[in-house]
Amino acid sequence: MSDDWFISFFRMTRESFDTLARILEADSIFKNNLHNRQGSIVVQLATRLYFLGSFGISTVRGAAQLGIAEGTTSLYRNRCIMALVRLLPRFVRWPVPGSSQYRRMRLAIEFRTGFPGCVGFLDGTDITLQYSPSSFGETYFNRKKKYALSIQAICDEDRRFTYISSGYPGSVSDATMFCQSSFFQNPSQFFWRPEEYILADKAYRVTRRCMTPYKEPWASQEAGGYRSFNLYLAEARVKVEHAFGFLKNRWRSLQGLPIHICGKEDHARAIGWIMACIVLHNFLVENENDERWQLEEEELQAQQREDQHFEAQEVDEPLGLESERLAGTEWRNRMRGHFNLL
Repeated sequence: MSDDWFISFFRMTRESFDTLARILEADSIFKNNLHNRQGSIVVQLATRLYFLGSFGISTVRGAAQLGIAEGTTSLYRNRCIMALVRLLPRFVRWPVPGSSQYRRMRLAIEFRTGFPGCVGFLDGTDITLQYSPSSFGETYFNRKKKYALSIQAICDEDRRFTYISSGYPGSVSDATMFCQSSFFQNPSQFFWRPEEYILADKAYRVTRRCMTPYKEPWASQEAGGYRSFNLYLAEARVKVEHAFGFLKNRWRSLQGLPIHICGKEDHARAIGWIMACIVLHNFLVENENDERWQLEEEELQAQQREDQHFEAQEVDEPLGLESERLAGTEWRNRMRGHFNLL
């Protein structure tokens, strides 16, 4: 198989595949003392990656293409999902505030965006389900009239996810998810200095630790630099949209998750599938520099227009205390002054 075919089938280079296989083979799930030995880690991993990177493919068809029995295929996939999810703390982690890694992350973001004190970019995305859930289906029905699961993430300048909040059905808004997250409720665990914050879009409400764009009537106002500030913020936080684009474009199963949710067990299985893809995304950020999975600019702009349309229709969630919102507004005004827009 040529290198291009290998990447097309398994969504990574041979070198990255070999490195990942060596990491996973240490997991106890791939070891047993039975007379019938497991298939090699290489075959099991290749099977899992093939399904993660394919959109709309059934187990029967995938098994036939791989030349593996249908039951064996499912067994291989489930083992690899469990092993990848166990790697979540290793590959998706928020740097210890004040550590050298944390300071490098902050400096890189400040240097490339011009926002002093910014330590990440926040956004949410929906993972569409291929089948309508038979259990509490209405809770999975999102604002785009699709059945979906919602995830929320913060990424750094390199499009590496540093924080993930998952498990919510598609009807839950980004603002509500953020309000219930540990990041919102325990900010002291994530920030080092008082001047630090993250950037988010207008689906969120401004707080002292979460800087969002100005909303109307200020958003379209040139005088005072409100519109210019919003453009600066959008240009900076596009990194998280790029990260989601890479994630879904490389692991195409996330464009239509092939799991029929009939209860809590299926819901957990779907979340495990998503988390496995996120672990792989961060693993490949560290091991490859491949831009082929980036969305075309036209696709990204179309996605942004669609998101902005639905964000404008969202109810503004009552997040945080009034004093916190006032402090966030004041800090945003000071940042507008930093860009000489007052």
